[in-house]
Amino acid sequence: MYQQLHWFVIMYALAFIVKDTDKGVIALLLFITVIYFYLFRRYNKKLILALLLFGIISFHYIPSLPSTIHTETSTNTQISGEIISAVEHTDRFVRFELASQTNQHIEVFYFINQSEQNISTFKTGANCELNGEFQEVPISRNPGQFDYKYYLATQNIQSQFIIQSFAPSNCQGQSPLQKIYQLRNTFLEKSKNQVSEVTFQWLSALLFGDRDQLDEGTIKLFQTWNLSHLLAISGLHVGLLLGIFYFVLLFGFRLTIEKSQLILLLTLPIYPFLAGGAPSVWRASLLAIVVIIMTKIPIRLASTDMLSIVFLVMVWLDPYVVYSLAFQFSFSVTYGILLSRKIVNPSILGYTWILLRISLISMLVILPLQLHHFYQFQPLSILINLLVIPYFTLFVLPILLLILASSFSPKIVTVLDQIFSTVHTLILDSLNIMDGIMPAAWLVGSFPSTYFLPYYVILYLCFYFWDKDQLKKAVLSGVCVIMLLILISLKPYFDRYGYITVLDIGQGDAIVIELPYRKAVYMIDAGGTLSSDFSQASKDTFEQVIDPFFKSKGISKINAIMLSHADHDHIGSVSFILEEYQVDQIITSPFFEKDTLADFIDTNRSFHHVTVKEGETLNLEHQQFQVYYPSRDQSDKNENSLVVSSKFGSQKWLFTGDVGKSGENEIIQQFPNLDVDILKVAHHGSNSSTSESFLKAIKPELAVISVGQNNRYNHPHQEVLQHLNNKGVRVLRTDQSGAIIYKFSDESGTISPYLPYDKVP
Repeated sequence: MYQQLHWFVIMYALAFIVKDTDKGVIALLLFITVIYFYLFRRYNKKLILALLLFGIISFHYIPSLPSTIHTETSTNTQISGEIISAVEHTDRFVRFELASQTNQHIEVFYFINQSEQNISTFKTGANCELNGEFQEVPISRNPGQFDYKYYLATQNIQSQFIIQSFAPSNCQGQSPLQKIYQLRNTFLEKSKNQVSEVTFQWLSALLFGDRDQLDEGTIKLFQTWNLSHLLAISGLHVGLLLGIFYFVLLFGFRLTIEKSQLILLLTLPIYPFLAGGAPSVWRASLLAIVVIIMTKIPIRLASTDMLSIVFLVMVWLDPYVVYSLAFQFSFSVTYGILLSRKIVNPSILGYTWILLRISLISMLVILPLQLHHFYQFQPLSILINLLVIPYFTLFVLPILLLILASSFSPKIVTVLDQIFSTVHTLILDSLNIMDGIMPAAWLVGSFPSTYFLPYYVILYLCFYFWDKDQLKKAVLSGVCVIMLLILISLKPYFDRYGYITVLDIGQGDAIVIELPYRKAVYMIDAGGTLSSDFSQASKDTFEQVIDPFFKSKGISKINAIMLSHADHDHIGSVSFILEEYQVDQIITSPFFEKDTLADFIDTNRSFHHVTVKEGETLNLEHQQFQVYYPSRDQSDKNENSLVVSSKFGSQKWLFTGDVGKSGENEIIQQFPNLDVDILKVAHHGSNSSTSESFLKAIKPELAVISVGQNNRYNHPHQEVLQHLNNKGVRVLRTDQSGAIIYKFSDESGTISPYLPYDKVP
């Protein structure tokens, strides 16, 4: 079995990839695997049979995530169970995971009241009776949007519970793990009081696995440049810590090798708990344990076999860990490097070339995963890694460890803190400057899961030929990898279908139009929200809905944004779009607020402003719009709404902004023969619009209402819904269906909700 255990990991990964696909595909893939082993690898039949059996067992062992996403909500509910996670304390809330008596795992929150500070009874291992209510967990309501419900499901958490009042709740007892978590909190509190904010942020992230302290801008910068692995505790961190500890035991305390290794075996399982329990930390710690054990027994295993043992142990102890992105990244990179060790042979390469090749291999191995979740990557990050990885290895981690070890001496800590904060701030500023002048990341869009297998087969061939010094074949395989990436990024330009997506942004409008073959991308409105104090625009809608949608679709340029009027729920995200994306034109009526337009120009001066009004035809490069309103300034934002129509596929859409009944009457008077197929209902279904006479005149077959869930205006109004029902108009609403997607070609068009009906809350 020497150097063969990794094939069991590959079978497990294969079973995971095809978990949600048709079982015929599974049989086909397993058959291909058998043929590959038998004809090319010449492995014995017993191993092939064992792999087949293991693959089938793994497929059934990997937990299935729930297909429905509805969560029951309730009030004044009491639940009982045991706290099975670390208890997270912040200034605002307490959070932990509870295993209930009904065998459900529940995420529990308690938002701290200033008069109720005695929360020390929440401890790991405590048995609790909690009073509160279950909450609806946020889900993805738009393509590309983060799905928190799915995220919790990947951690085997089925629901979310909010403790309403601390007084009636009761917790008793604790487990031995609580002592470890208390030690972790003690280290963090002491460090926070001793060092500057900059140093504490990085110390807590890199030594204790708490990234919440890091600035969002820094996290985004590291994501852009494929440096996120440096923000998480990895094998590098654990290896350095292990090496220092081992050195101290041998030469500081003058212990024997055997005693030092025994102490390491006893203490290594503790560090993952101190470091937040990240899968990468468990991988590195367990691997170190396996390596130490293997030195004590006569059995010899390859490095890939030892890593495979760690993998199989982790998925056996926690089947849900396979859904963790950190777990996938950690093992993918480690396997990639170990299986390519001849390519990075230090005996024939200099340090720079070794680091360059490791960086390239790491990037290529995790690239499908990164694109599947984050949609873009920066090719130049290979070069940036050459500079940043040594900096973290030789400066950041050692000095942070020295600060932690010197906590007994405030003077030493102060000096080290000043050195670290000065140098590190300078490096981060340099990275930000570099980010500003370097070319943008390659926006590919979502990497389809169906391409995972061919990608890794081609990549394996590339590394195999590279390892065998068959450079021509290796280069050819590398070219195939690049061509596959280009094919995925160009896929929209070969798609004969276009799409209109009415995004669910809550109480607002944001409509994205993609023409067939990606000839152009237009937007009609781009609403947003205000900050909690209503003093300025919030980026929430842009960051949580619009930007992920664009990136998931591989959209980097908007040919035109058409703004109906200047209310924030229609234009609140425009300035953020202008900051991040190329926008060629902004189209408004002549009566659009000039101050707002001036703000857009201050944000981005590169777009061309076009005005249109009633009776005109707007001829964009690949699409024509008819303008029906307004003809004059109505001295009211809503009544100044730009109303346009255009035909997409076989159906004609009418976009109405927030126009009121008086505007609707003027439209049908001026254009008595206006017939439409799909109506974007004005003003989110308010009874100030959508009159019976208007519906009678335009005769729509379908109405789309962009409206927020449980909004304070009670939109859509029952009167409007009754009017639509009386006219036999089918209704789709974003509050019920999530995003609404219209797929069209030159001759046809179909519309559907983003949320399947069994997933509508």
